[in-house]
Amino acid sequence: MRYSIFILFILTTYFVGCTQNEPVETSDENRVHTFTFTEDTVNPGLTEATYKIEHRNYPDTGFIYNKDSLRFGTRLDSVVPYITYKATPGSATFYLPNDTIVSTGYDTIDLTQKPVYLQVIASDMTSERWYRIDINAHKIDPDLYVWEKLVDNIFPPQNCETKAFYINNQFVLYVNNGLSTQIYTSKDAQTWSKSNIQTNLPTPCNVRDIVQQGNTLYYIAKEQLYKSTNLHDWTIVDYSTASFEPINMLLAYDNHAWCIIQERSTGGLQLATIQHDQIVPMTNIDGLIDGYLPNEFPISDFAATEFKSSSERPRAMIVGGRSTNGNSINTRWNLERLITSDKYRLKDFTISQPTFHTLTGASIIQYGGKLIMFGGIDNDQDWNSDILYSDDEGMHWYAPNATANKLPEEYQSRQNQSVIVNQKSIYIIGGQSNNNSFGDVYRGRLNSLQ
Repeated sequence: MRYSIFILFILTTYFVGCTQNEPVETSDENRVHTFTFTEDTVNPGLTEATYKIEHRNYPDTGFIYNKDSLRFGTRLDSVVPYITYKATPGSATFYLPNDTIVSTGYDTIDLTQKPVYLQVIASDMTSERWYRIDINAHKIDPDLYVWEKLVDNIFPPQNCETKAFYINNQFVLYVNNGLSTQIYTSKDAQTWSKSNIQTNLPTPCNVRDIVQQGNTLYYIAKEQLYKSTNLHDWTIVDYSTASFEPINMLLAYDNHAWCIIQERSTGGLQLATIQHDQIVPMTNIDGLIDGYLPNEFPISDFAATEFKSSSERPRAMIVGGRSTNGNSINTRWNLERLITSDKYRLKDFTISQPTFHTLTGASIIQYGGKLIMFGGIDNDQDWNSDILYSDDEGMHWYAPNATANKLPEEYQSRQNQSVIVNQKSIYIIGGQSNNNSFGDVYRGRLNSLQ
């Protein structure tokens, strides 16, 4: 028993001696490995962002920053950074202009103070590394539309119909007062000049129905197809003896100008395209019975546009308008080319939102990833909301947040306005309200696209 106790005493003494004499292992590792923030229900975007760390050896200063600015409204005056590093706990220190904070992992930092530095000292208590922390949030709301009025009146106030285009690197406005058609042009939509060259368009002319395909304009009136490549001179093809009557232009889609025709023998309406300056009936459209358009398809006062779907395929949307009996309708038609064949398909989206009101004289564009509808008037002569959105390619429409997209107070509700997208901006030109006409120009920009 005494022998065992003696052996235990000798071993204990040996190991204690070894531990006391063994040197403590240290390191010169002082890099920050990760940087983020603790969860914050008020600022959820803090932890969703990606933060980049650039290491530089002392005495140079490294850099910690976010690659993309945080969402608008993110508060940076009271955040809790979360950092990981291989150094002695408590050896990381934040230096602010008015404060010094030793990192514990629970420290609230005001990053709106500039500059903010982080010092990390290695476990050897000698090697150190410095970082400048620069975390930024959007100072302007990326979802905000900024509108401004560019022009009060392009032409003298009068009761007329207007249609604007962006063609041949300039804005072009056609104005018809029932007696003649005038043309105004501008490079910037602010300074306009009137052309002294008269057109050979008919009088009166529903310029609202002119359709642009590339650098060519098309118009239909009195069984004749009009075509112009220089804004003034129009070639005319007569269809008074054809088997069908041209009714109206529809839109430009899939590298063709589309129009509506009526078969003389049956009275049925059809879609047609203009190919080599000739109107060609389209017989390869799925969704139609015997190739004829339904009674609920509009022939005038509709809104139509070509746009790209989420899969980057061209599609077209035709909204509202008046049917053959002159009544305004609430239909929304989608036209697309089928991937598996050369056929097209026309589909009625009305069943997706049957409560959508009747609408004439609206305008549609694609902008900022959405379809946006402007203006129009319903069957009860009530003005439509000045702006409607669709983020599901035309199936459903809703009014935007008025704080994010609201036209200026001086803007007057209207129909038959021209809406053009150019250089990431929206231009609203002209339009009508009851018996009044507008010759003004408004420009709108989405902050996130600037």
